Amino acid sequence: MAVLVLGATGKTGRPVVEALVARGIDVRAASRHPGPLGAGVEPVRMDWSDPASWKPALRGVDGLYLVGPYAEPDNAGLVRRLLAAATGVRRVVHLSIIGVDQLPMAIPMAAWEQDVRESSLEWTILRPNWFFQNFEEGFGAALRERAVLELPAGDAGIGFIDTLDVAEVAATLLSEGGHGGQTYTLTGPEALTLAQAVAELGRAAGSDLRYHALVPEELADRLTAAGAPGWAVEWQLALFRLIREGLNSQVTDTVEAITGQPARPLSAYADRQAHNWRRRAS
Repeated sequence: MAVLVLGATGKTGRPVVEALVARGIDVRAASRHPGPLGAGVEPVRMDWSDPASWKPALRGVDGLYLVGPYAEPDNAGLVRRLLAAATGVRRVVHLSIIGVDQLPMAIPMAAWEQDVRESSLEWTILRPNWFFQNFEEGFGAALRERAVLELPAGDAGIGFIDTLDVAEVAATLLSEGGHGGQTYTLTGPEALTLAQAVAELGRAAGSDLRYHALVPEELADRLTAAGAPGWAVEWQLALFRLIREGLNSQVTDTVEAITGQPARPLSAYADRQAHNWRRRAS
């Protein structure tokens, strides 16, 4: 079996590649600027904005890990067109997001899910909760430099999940099959508020880290001042609205049910990545 992994250098793509290789699967790792990723991995160029790159990337694979074209401003129809071009693929695992069916229509992820469902492939959709890795890649600088994370999430719980667990689920589904037509919500083993999560990161890093709740308008103003386009501001505000409304507080056992291993706790991630939140010397 051979699998094409889209976004192979991203938060979930890289661990999906590693999990598939560990299972003995031939992997084609797709990105705009491909480079070496290790034994058993063939780097290939795949650019959503260049349809001519799609067919060569898809050639000879029968599995697809699909991450949508988030960076493309004109993304309507791209997923549908890619799936139509995937004539040799029989199985697709699509990375979506928790609460996708409650987001504004301007946010394309629900449409991408629909395109996957309407394809002729054996499909499975994954809806993970917030990634642990957001704390290092998205918010690491603020925690490290100012020791505070400011977001409009209120005091609602979030069932944070490790991308390593998302990858293990995806690799299991791609390599073993048997989950066609299913949509799975993926979470970690517990729901934590952002204040609790940040405190746990601080414990691991030996730093006094804290969370400050913003009102949505404050985040919108900051994003706009930083040059974010209107659709990106709307997207972020919608995601935080779902958190405040309690949608992200759910906890499932899906990771263990599919992989046979319990989902990793935040404490393990915090210990593993503690260097990301240690204060820099003045």
